[in-house]
Amino acid sequence: MNYQQAVEWLEKLANPERYGFGADFARRVNLETTRALMADLGNPEQRLRAVHIAGTKGKGTVAAMIESVARAAGHSTGLFTSPHLISWRERIRLDGEQISEERVAALATRVRPPTEALESPQRSVSPTFFEVCTAMAFLAFAEDGADVSIIEAGLGGRLDATNVLTPTVSVITTLGIDHSAILGDTLSQVAGEKAGIIKPGVPVVSAAQEPEGAAVIEETAASRSASLHVAAPFEAAGKITPVRPEDVPPGEAPRLTQPARGSFAGETIEVALPLLGEHQLINAGVATTACELLAAAGVSITAQAVVRGLESVSWRARVELVEARPWLVLDCAHNRESARALMQALRRHLEFERLIVVLGLSHDKEAEAIAEELAEAEHVIVTRVDTPRAMPTDELRERTEGYWRSLEVVATPPQALAHAREMAGERDLICVTGSVYLAGELMQQMGKTERGNRA
Repeated sequence: MNYQQAVEWLEKLANPERYGFGADFARRVNLETTRALMADLGNPEQRLRAVHIAGTKGKGTVAAMIESVARAAGHSTGLFTSPHLISWRERIRLDGEQISEERVAALATRVRPPTEALESPQRSVSPTFFEVCTAMAFLAFAEDGADVSIIEAGLGGRLDATNVLTPTVSVITTLGIDHSAILGDTLSQVAGEKAGIIKPGVPVVSAAQEPEGAAVIEETAASRSASLHVAAPFEAAGKITPVRPEDVPPGEAPRLTQPARGSFAGETIEVALPLLGEHQLINAGVATTACELLAAAGVSITAQAVVRGLESVSWRARVELVEARPWLVLDCAHNRESARALMQALRRHLEFERLIVVLGLSHDKEAEAIAEELAEAEHVIVTRVDTPRAMPTDELRERTEGYWRSLEVVATPPQALAHAREMAGERDLICVTGSVYLAGELMQQMGKTERGNRA
């Protein structure tokens, strides 16, 4: 297949990410399909030296941090994350670069025959888009002989397609309630699903958790003889004064960082983190602890590489400041905890008068909880990305209009952002949030994409 043919085939596969994860998904998901697909491909996952990451908050960020550190240490890397902002080629990265169209075509050509064989009446299973992407990623990393492969679980952990791995290090980031129809509506249930990635004898790193979730992780690790390492967060290494709008020329925004202090292998390190918010101090601690365990397993990583990697990490649309006067921040907070972290980061790093929010959510998100955390907004513009999973604007308005001083509906994201800009003064802050796809659509419209980032 050429690239266009590969795209057409991939887009025909079942894709719950596009339509939503319902209870029926929870009932039928298992690892057998992925195991069969991997077996037909020669089990590439068995040739990977990997870090496997699950969690509710920060797992993509932690994956990006570890990958950046490994590259700074001179290692070749593979990085598999989801979802994507603009092109699903972002999900598979080799040495920091998203996979090329030519490589997509070659990998899809390899993976399609065993995928279609599994769909035969004799085997009667249909691999999903995510399962096929997982297979393509593992195959690419194995073929390239990546020194370290960093793999983010898609949903949950225990039954996620990525859990066919036996990694070098397992990681569980901060837990919270999300996808409750599938993962449960208590922290202990969520922790049980996430802790499903813990393998016998494989060390596991965890962020500090609420007691209910921590108990489940501790019990699972002990039952599988997996040493548990609870990561200490980095500390703020200096006072942060919010940047004033008048100190910045209009248009392009400054590159903000936060000074932070942590430790690596007993050595104190100080970094200027380019990712904003106190929650990133937690993520930096988790990533650094995982790198310590990689080093203990024979992957050469120094404290200097950790500093270089953390200071150069890029993870888009996470409290990302893209314009000044007025401030424009792109984010993708989609649950209560991430919305709370967003508000804390905005207050911590930027001085502003009015907060104007452009909000779009998927239909399975807790709109009321997010609205409660964003209640400081002076004005909210709700909109909808053109995808089946998106929450209709009328529903989003009905569920949230009691939380804000002013709310209106604008049909499309570009129109919503244009309206926000018309309303905003030079000292105001426009924050786009709620959905990865909303942030991605506006990034593409504004041309604020990485090199080669378009589909």
